[in-house]
Amino acid sequence: MATLIALTATGLFIAGAATGVIGVVCLAIRREDKNLTLTSQATDNVSRAGRWLTGVHVRASIPSVATGRPTTPA
Repeated sequence: MATLIALTATGLFIAGAATGVIGVVCLAIRREDKNLTLTSQATDNVSRAGRWLTGVHVRASIPSVATGRPTTPA
């Protein structure tokens, strides 16, 4: 009986964590679509977390010292 309770508690914890991750990603995607900010830096922590969880990153242009023109990092 104790094993069943432990397995149920573990299953509920994992389900809650997965639901929380999916919720953060969905909220971040909605904010990105609404604000049209996917091509710039993330505007808040939820968007930053959503980008981190989905693997989306922005390559910002960095001015080159030699030419003074923006270049993308390698």
